[in-house]
Amino acid sequence: MSAVESTRIRDAEGYALDAHRWNVLWVVSLGALMSILDSTVVNIALPKLMNVFSADVHRAQWILTGYLLALAIVIPLTGYLDETFGGKRVYILTLALFTGASALCGLSWSLEALILFRILQGLGGGLLMPLGMSMVLREFPPSERGTALSLIGIPLMLGPALGPTFGGFLVEYVDWRLIFYINVPIGIVTMILAWRILHDAPTDRDQSLDVPGILLAAIGNASLLLGIDNGPTDGWGSTWVVAELVIGVLCLAAFVVVELRAQQPLLELRLFRIVNFSTAIFVTLIVQIGLFGATFLLPVFLQNLRGLGAMQTGMLLIPQAITVALVMPISGRIFDRFGPTVILVPGLALLTFATYLFTNLNLNTSDRTIIELLILRGIGMGLSMMPAQTAAMNAIPRAQIPRATALTNTLQRIAGSFGTAIMATVLTSRQNLQFATLSQTMTPFSPGVQLAMAHVRQMMALYHLPAAMSQQLTTLMVYQSVQITATVRAFDDTFYVSALICLPAILAALLVRNTRTGLSGRPMMMAE
Repeated sequence: MSAVESTRIRDAEGYALDAHRWNVLWVVSLGALMSILDSTVVNIALPKLMNVFSADVHRAQWILTGYLLALAIVIPLTGYLDETFGGKRVYILTLALFTGASALCGLSWSLEALILFRILQGLGGGLLMPLGMSMVLREFPPSERGTALSLIGIPLMLGPALGPTFGGFLVEYVDWRLIFYINVPIGIVTMILAWRILHDAPTDRDQSLDVPGILLAAIGNASLLLGIDNGPTDGWGSTWVVAELVIGVLCLAAFVVVELRAQQPLLELRLFRIVNFSTAIFVTLIVQIGLFGATFLLPVFLQNLRGLGAMQTGMLLIPQAITVALVMPISGRIFDRFGPTVILVPGLALLTFATYLFTNLNLNTSDRTIIELLILRGIGMGLSMMPAQTAAMNAIPRAQIPRATALTNTLQRIAGSFGTAIMATVLTSRQNLQFATLSQTMTPFSPGVQLAMAHVRQMMALYHLPAAMSQQLTTLMVYQSVQITATVRAFDDTFYVSALICLPAILAALLVRNTRTGLSGRPMMMAE
C-alpha cells in the first residue's frame, strides 16, 4: 500500500470520505471524454479519408467498423482484467495503448494501416469507460453516486456535439492527422494524473479466464454489430446480413448458457436475479435505443436536407450538450437526496415529449426553433440519463461492481447500435412509403403540376429554349419535389417512432427504487 493510500479516510464499508475521490472522478472523466470525442471526430473525417486513400465507401467504412468491433470484443473483459490485475494498472495500460494507437493512426500511410491502428485504438478505448466507472463506483458511497455518475456522464453528451465541430474545423482548415495526434498530449497528461491519483485496489490472481465465454462473446457481439450496422445499407434480407445476425444470436444464446453454468463467468448474468437491477437496466437500454436513434436522425436531416456542413451541424447541437452538462449534476444531487422516481419519470416524460415535437420538423423550421427543441430535449436527457444506471449500480454488491459495469456497458453498446439501425431502417421504409403515396396524388392534372408547367413554359420562352423541354423539366422538378417532401415526412415519422420507444421506459421507471448494497451484499432501501 502506498503512502498516499495509507492516509485515505474511509468508512466502515471501505468507501472514500476525503476529497481525493473527486480527483479520481476528474481523471476518469478526462479519459472518457478522449475516447468518446475520438469516435465522433472520425465520423466527420471519413469523406476526407476516402479522398486521401482513394477508397470507396465500403472500404473506408472499416475505419469506423473496426473500432466498433474492437470495443465489442474488449468491453466484456473489463471485469476479469479489473479484478485480476487491478483497475489502476489496467487503466494506465489502456490509456497507453489508446494514446500510442492514436499516434500510429496519425502516421498511417495506407487505408489498411489506418484500419489496423483503429482496431488497436478501439481495444484501448473500449476499456476506458467501464474501467473508469468501476473505479468511481468503488470510491463513492451509494449516497453520492447519483452526483458522481452524472458528472462522469457529461463526456457522453459533450462528445457527439463537440466532435463534429472540432473535427470539422481540423479536417477543413488544418490537417486530418491532427484528429489523432491531439490525443497524444492529452493521453500522456491523463496517464501521469492516473499514476499519481488513482490507487491500487485488491486483486485476485487465482481467477480463471473464461475462454469459451470470451470466444462466444467476441464472435456473437462482432457478428451482431456487423449485421445491425450493415442491415440498413445492404438490406435486412441480404444473405450476409442474415448470416451475421443468425451467427450473432446463436453465439450469444450459447454464451448465456455457458455463463450461467460457469463458476467464474466473463459476464455475471446472475445479476439479473436482482429485480431492481434488472428493472433499472431495462429503462437504461430502452432510453439508449430511443435516445441514440433520435440523436442519429437530426444530423442526417441537417446535412442531407438542409445542406449544412459538419461544423454548422455541430454548432446547432452544442446548446443541447451544454444543457445536458448543466442539468446532469443537478439531477445527480436530486437522485442522491430523493431517489430515482422523482427525477427519472419527469425526465423521461420530457425527453419523450421533446422528441415528439420533432415530428413537425420541415425545411422551413428555423435554427432557433431547432435549438429551443434541443434545449428542451437536453433537459430531459440530463434528468433521465444517469439516474436509472445509478439505481442499477446501487443494487449491486461492491465486490461485483467490475462485473456489473462490464455487463451494462456491453448491453449499452449493443442497444445504441441497435437503436441507430432501427431508426435507419424505419427512415428508409417510411421514405419509400411516403414517396409511393405522394406519387399517386401527382398527376398531369394536379394543380401543383399545372402551376409548375406554367412556370417552366415561361422560363422556356424567356430564354428562347425549345418548348419540348418543358415536359421533361416539369417531370424532373415534380420528382425532386416529391422526393424531398417524402424524405421530410419520413424523418417526422421516424422521430414519432423514437418517441414511442421511450414510452415503456416511463412505465418501468415507476418501479425503479434506489437500494444501497453494502459489503455484505444486503440491500438497504434509501428513503425517497
